[in-house]
Amino acid sequence: MSESHAVNTTAPAEIDGREMVDYLEYLLHRQVEKLRQYDLDKAMALAEESAGIAEQITQSRLLDEPDMRDQRGRIQKLYQQVSLTIASERQEVGDKLSTIRNCLKALGAYSSSE
Repeated sequence: MSESHAVNTTAPAEIDGREMVDYLEYLLHRQVEKLRQYDLDKAMALAEESAGIAEQITQSRLLDEPDMRDQRGRIQKLYQQVSLTIASERQEVGDKLSTIRNCLKALGAYSSSE
């Protein structure tokens, strides 16, 4: 992580709101990492876990507190990274599928001309 903020990475059993925010930040970092590694199963599991925690944090309105401004900004940036990473990977997969289709068309044309 590039920030100097130490993030609590303990699982949320009996943790307070601020620890929950730390844990959400940690999960989002991991999700971006897994997406970049094409580990979609783990990325989805992290997304499901983070969604529940995000819902609790949203309901508590903890991130609306003035002293949470920096962490709120970091979390917003992480959600943007998740979205951008997914969009980028989708484009890359689309490009690869297009290449495969073109190769299959060329092979089909080649085999029918013989």
